[in-house]
Amino acid sequence: MSANQSRSVEEIAATFAALGQPSRLNIVRLLLSAYPKGLPAGEIQRELGITAPTLSHHLDKLRQVGIVQAEKDRQWIWYSVQSNTLKYLIDFLFEECCTRNRVVNPDTLELAEPCSDRPD
Repeated sequence: MSANQSRSVEEIAATFAALGQPSRLNIVRLLLSAYPKGLPAGEIQRELGITAPTLSHHLDKLRQVGIVQAEKDRQWIWYSVQSNTLKYLIDFLFEECCTRNRVVNPDTLELAEPCSDRPD
């Protein structure tokens, strides 16, 4: 599923769960350091000291939830971060930010001043 499609809370939770594993989080951080080009799998393996089968498992999990993408270049497979997915996750977290204290205009999505006649 691409990041610009609407996702269910379950799908978003699965994406966060994939990031919740330390090796996967390190992989994403390393790939972000090489953004937008990414890195070949062998370089990721060397830099993080992860065995090839374990790295393959982690990269596959990250690819399944749309955090990384793979692209074959001759005999190498390059992995890069899907920045639109990470942006979607951040937008999801902040979507409801401050709405309990202010009224959101549904037409403009701008925040209005808090209602002064609300009981405390």
